[in-house]
Amino acid sequence: CGFWGYNPKWLQRLASKKIYVLIYGLLGVYETVLESYFIGTISTLEKRFRFPSATSGMITSAWDVGTMFASLIVAYFGNTGHKTRWVACGIIMGSISCFLRYTPHLLYGPGEEAVLISTPNASSPGNLFASENNLCKVSDMSEENCAFNSESTVSFVILLISLLMLGAGTSPYYTLGMAYLDDNALKNKFPFLFSIVLSLRYLGPTLGFMVSSYALSIYVEPEINPPFGEDDPRWIGAWYLGWNPLGIFGILMAFLMALFPKILPREAERRKNTGVTKKSNKTKSFKDFMETMARLLKNRVFMYNTFSTTLAMLGILGFWIFMPKYIETQFRKTASEANLITGTIGLLSTAAGIISSGALISKFKPRPTYLAAWNVITEIFDVLTQLTFAFLGCYKTDFHGALNDDSRHDKCNMECNCDPSMKYKPVCSLDQTMTYYSPCHAGCTDWSLENGTKVYENCSCIGDGFGKALEGACPLECQTDYVLFLVMLCLMEFFSSTGRSGNTIIQFRAVLPEDKSVSIAVTAVVLCAFAFIPGPILHGTLVDLSCVVWGMTCGETGNCWLYDGQKMRYLLNFTAVGLMVVATLLDVGVLLNVGNLKIYDEE
Repeated sequence: CGFWGYNPKWLQRLASKKIYVLIYGLLGVYETVLESYFIGTISTLEKRFRFPSATSGMITSAWDVGTMFASLIVAYFGNTGHKTRWVACGIIMGSISCFLRYTPHLLYGPGEEAVLISTPNASSPGNLFASENNLCKVSDMSEENCAFNSESTVSFVILLISLLMLGAGTSPYYTLGMAYLDDNALKNKFPFLFSIVLSLRYLGPTLGFMVSSYALSIYVEPEINPPFGEDDPRWIGAWYLGWNPLGIFGILMAFLMALFPKILPREAERRKNTGVTKKSNKTKSFKDFMETMARLLKNRVFMYNTFSTTLAMLGILGFWIFMPKYIETQFRKTASEANLITGTIGLLSTAAGIISSGALISKFKPRPTYLAAWNVITEIFDVLTQLTFAFLGCYKTDFHGALNDDSRHDKCNMECNCDPSMKYKPVCSLDQTMTYYSPCHAGCTDWSLENGTKVYENCSCIGDGFGKALEGACPLECQTDYVLFLVMLCLMEFFSSTGRSGNTIIQFRAVLPEDKSVSIAVTAVVLCAFAFIPGPILHGTLVDLSCVVWGMTCGETGNCWLYDGQKMRYLLNFTAVGLMVVATLLDVGVLLNVGNLKIYDEE
């Protein structure tokens, strides 16, 4: 245990499975913090750089493109090398990508519109927040700043490259890091150790979403105090705040991982005492690689389990990536609230499921058929729960002409000259029964401040033609559905997590020991190619299909301002159900073929 020839005696005491599980688990926390922090800021990035969800899905997929191309190379050639140092090098690459993701803010700052809102009465041509430009009889015909399009394009490219780097950098963690743990642990002890690592990793989403929640609660330009709150759709949070600290922390963790020896001392001693010969370090040939691949492709248990996991992941991926946006849309929560909920809900149930299942497997050593049968049961429960989600959400509000631009214009606002490219600035009638696209579409001709609150007046589309409106969309009351959604989500995460330890054990034991690292890499490649890469793009497109109010910039479609909540629920959840049903059938295939598998040492 050491680095560059520095191997002090006190450091050798730390070369143990327990310390490795701790460091590897903390690295898992770090990896999932990076993932969840980025996911938590997606909806804000869409508003800041005017990306549609399909574009943000493409950026997210870049992570897995990097993982897919790196996995087989890393696993095959790193399998006979110093695994932990391969992992450390990957973490450093991921840390550098964090600094790269900060650069769009370094280059473009908070954006012109955020600067123009330094005072509540700021008014300038093309200013999104200029109240006068949103009133009736004031045509918003000012020139748009089309230089913004270059900001969007350059930022897209930077984020894409940074996610490619991150995907390549995390590949050794998943392929070689887990193989190192399995190499240095007894087979009957591995399930419990794996469950500890996996449960530690589930701290990551909580921390990541909490950090993103905090960052998004701060305005994108912290020195500016905008005249509206987080619940206003124009609020853009400080999405960039976490990347530099996360990059620095990753470099520190990489150094700790690099200290571990090629084989832990106790495992080396056990191999010596039991007569286990050292693995050959001869150079691997392409013929060897093809023979390994042939064995894996003919392995029914391995292939059924791999594609079952892939389809299940493809089904739930949209929920995971777009969960903050889903909660924002379905239950009218702010971006910071949605991230806090996404990160905290289900943590205890997931951790309880993983640790309890790992401990039970280590103690009672259930036969592989029992583990496979339980996977089928949990998959069926997931299908039923996902089906329930399709019918939980806030009921449709009375939105004045939300379906298309023509319907937003009525006799009451026909004389107002509301420009089709006018930015989305919703207002709500005082009785909170109708939301309008903007003060202009509500027919409001003036505004005033009453006790510090902006009130739009003389609104021709409200009441008797002289109604009043407040800034922001009308509130929706659906607390019962919201609570039920959270309870069902916790139950789903608990039952799903109880099957993960058994699923991973089956995947590891279904292959020969010398094929283990490559099997992990093949699984990673299949997951990337058929779930993680197309998944975000597919689900991003489904989210875009539910959009009813698009922002327009220089004649081009930008980000979505308003979604049809019911359509989004149906598209995301029914798609997930269909894919998970097929995954369940493949799990049945695993159950029918897993009978003779040996998964414990004494076997």
